[in-house]
Parts: sequence; structure tokens; C-alpha cells
Amino acid sequence: MRKALVLSTSISALAGSLALALPSAAATGAVSRPASPAAYTTFPERLYGVKAISASNVWAVGLKPNSSLIVHWNGRAWSQSQAGLGYYIGVGASSANDVWAVGGTNWVSPTQTLAEHWNGRSWTRVGTPNPVGGGYFYSVAATSASNAWAVGLAGPGPGIPAQTQPVIEHWNGARWTIQHFQAPAGGGQFSGVAALSPSNAWAVGNTGASSVSTGQKTLIEHWNGRAWTRVPSPSEGIASNLRGITAVSGNNAWAVGSFTAADGTYKTLTLHWNGSHWTVIPSQTPGGDDTLLSVTASWTNNIWAVGYRNPTRCGHGPQCQTLIEHWNGVRWTLVASPNPPSGYLNALMGISAVSRTDIWAVGTTDYAVTLIVHWNGTSWS
Repeated sequence: MRKALVLSTSISALAGSLALALPSAAATGAVSRPASPAAYTTFPERLYGVKAISASNVWAVGLKPNSSLIVHWNGRAWSQSQAGLGYYIGVGASSANDVWAVGGTNWVSPTQTLAEHWNGRSWTRVGTPNPVGGGYFYSVAATSASNAWAVGLAGPGPGIPAQTQPVIEHWNGARWTIQHFQAPAGGGQFSGVAALSPSNAWAVGNTGASSVSTGQKTLIEHWNGRAWTRVPSPSEGIASNLRGITAVSGNNAWAVGSFTAADGTYKTLTLHWNGSHWTVIPSQTPGGDDTLLSVTASWTNNIWAVGYRNPTRCGHGPQCQTLIEHWNGVRWTLVASPNPPSGYLNALMGISAVSRTDIWAVGTTDYAVTLIVHWNGTSWS
């Protein structure tokens, strides 16, 4: 994988390619890389996903300049656990001895799906069927050692906006297999997956090509134990996408992302499942140009979503800064979030909760160092 992982990509790709395909510091003339944030150990580049299993067992995944990156929290400190081929975007687990990291093998050229498994002692690469034309995974969810779902897309690496097709693969305890479902006619991708049981799982993303900035619609599919079925979901603006999902129960799930307004700015988008249909629930767009990338729940009415502000203007005006929102059962509210010194970007791309007082979010500062923040029940730091 090339050093130039921090690449210059059109912001329009956000609606259909990797969630943070933003211009690099070199491309925008941003200032030099900042000092590392003081709160937690940092690593080169970025983290995309995080899975909190317990107060002393948290995994986060992403990439370094020339390799993938997996880091671990043991209750006292973060340390690097693994670095190897490709990059990781999603991480999921059913237990301390059953953890999956998923992504792809190449960023700016033809790529293959990539999955690694932690058995409580070590990481092992596990073979996955590669879609025709290549592809990569965005997200993974597991309910047991014999039931896991990975979702993503068929197409080239994240650095190449292109026509793509959504992909779902399933782990049955012995092997990964590509799943059949009715894909949207115009293509699309899945960016998030959540599973409650072997007969209840959700996959979310968007329809349409990532090479254009209009026309995408939200895409939601549900697994009932026998088949995947597309579920009607609302869209907003001239383009809509969903990036993350969390499922609390059979009649309580949340999906988050953004939609593109007529003026080209992004507005946050939050959808709720009440057991019979998905509806838009108004959320905060404090800067008038904001996006959400991940969502988690610690209990029924304690939902957290993270992302970043000013996605269409990073390096060309206002800095991109972290965005954290909270649902208390009545409304979404903005919560103060940390922003270490940066040249042009602080972004949170993944979030996971252990409890109401123990939540982790991860991302990047200027694609130079990882960003890790924690909620202790009172504030983020």
C-alpha cells in the first residue's frame, strides 16, 4: 500500500465512497502536522472503527502510512496489537475471544476484501470470497462465534470513486460466504451493519454511484433469519447516505449519516426504527455543514452519534472539527467534544459504548495521528 494514503479526493466522494475521503494537507496548503493530543496514546494516521467489549477491553482499527493498524485498550493504556496488509475500517465482537476486523487490501488500486480474527490470543487472517471486480468491507457485527456479518461494496479501492455494488458476507463458524439479496439497480454500497441475533440483522448504506454527488438514496436491508429484504427508508435533499447503525431491540434501532442540501452543504441525518417503519428524527447541524459517521447505544434512550463539521470546506476555510450528538429519548442535542491542535481536520469516525459512563470514540487529526476520546459519564476528554 502506498505512502500516499492521505490522498486528495473530491469531497463529493463522501456520499458514495469512504466516509472521509477529504483533501490532504498538502493539497490544501494546510499548516504542518500538529503535536499529538495529550489525553491518550496516538499512532500514525487514523482510526475508523472501535468496539468496546468491557472497561478493560477495547479494540480500534484503521491504518498507518504503509500498513493496517489494530490497537487495544487494556484498562490502563492503548497499545498497538497488529499492523499488516491493507487497511481496516470496521471492528466487531461477540465476546473477548471472538473479535473481527475488516477492510480491504489496497486503497488506490484494485482491492480485495480483508478479514482478521482475534481468538483471545492472536490475530489470524481468514479468507473471504472476493466479489467480482474486487471490493472491501466497511463494517462487521457478530452475535456468536458462528454468526457474523460483514458489509461493504464491490468495486475498486476507496481512493477511486466508481460505480459500485453493495456486498454482504456471512460467517457461519467455518467460512465466509457471499449473501444474495436484491441489489439496487443503480448500484450502491453498505457502510454499516448491526446484529441482535441470528435472525435479526440490519445493513445500511446508500444507492447510486460514488462518482457523482447527487441522486443517492438511503439503503436499508433487514435479515429475518431466512433472507435479506430491502426495507423502505426516507431520504432527504439531493443525495442521502447512511454510515452507521445500532440496534437496541427489535423495535428500536438508529441509523445515521448525512444528506446533501441544494447549496452543496451536508446536513446530519438520523433515522429511527420503531418496529414497523423508519422515520427521520431531526438532529443537530450546528455549523450548517456537518455529517455523522457512527452511532452507538448504551441503553434504550442513551444514543450517541459522532462525525465532524464543515466536511465540504476542510482546508478551504473553516476547519473540520469533531461533532458529537446525544439522544436522550426526546431530542438530539449537541455535546461539547475535544479538538486537539490541528492544521485543518479533527474527525470522529467510530464510537462504541460499554455503559452510560464508559464510551469510546476514535478518528484522526489531519490524517497525521489518531484521535481517541472517552466519555466518563460527565464529559468527553
